Amino acid sequence: MTKASTQRAVPTRFRTILADPPWDHQQHGIKGAEQHYRLMSLKRIREMPVADLAEDNAHLWLWVTNASLRDGYDVAKAWGFTPRSLLTWVKFRLGLGAYLRNSTEHLLFCTRGKAPVGFKSQPTWISAPVQKHSQKPDEQYPVIERISPGPYLELFARRRPPSNQQWSVWGNEIDSDIRIPGYPVPADQRHQQKAS
Repeated sequence: MTKASTQRAVPTRFRTILADPPWDHQQHGIKGAEQHYRLMSLKRIREMPVADLAEDNAHLWLWVTNASLRDGYDVAKAWGFTPRSLLTWVKFRLGLGAYLRNSTEHLLFCTRGKAPVGFKSQPTWISAPVQKHSQKPDEQYPVIERISPGPYLELFARRRPPSNQQWSVWGNEIDSDIRIPGYPVPADQRHQQKAS
């Protein structure tokens, strides 16, 4: 158990899920991410049992790049969600790209069931500084929390969200609060060793 999970009960289902999958862009001729973390195939991402983690009425915020935009729609559908809108992160810095210089990433906003939004004045873009490779802006959390209800879960998290709201996390680089069958992370091995 993590320190956060010993202080509160971790839900088994969530009304809002944020995910930043390690897309394998090599199929699109884009390389480089594999130097920073292990990538996952589109098939493996699609097969994640995210639908089992979501409440019947839920929101999904799915990070996609320009290269993985179409894949993001397919993943959202496989996870039981309907894509509704894009929130674009404008980086104001030239990036790499096979065709155009990418200076944006996108959060695909999706819903499942009856899941109204709590704030209807959010524009379809945010401006935030670029940090280290693939790190998403802290500004995402207040945007998500204004629009979407908790409990919250971040998949593929690298750190605990800088938020006053209660977020649960799962990922390779953090002591995860939940386990996903068939998708072990290093923390699962530590938990098993402590239980032995």
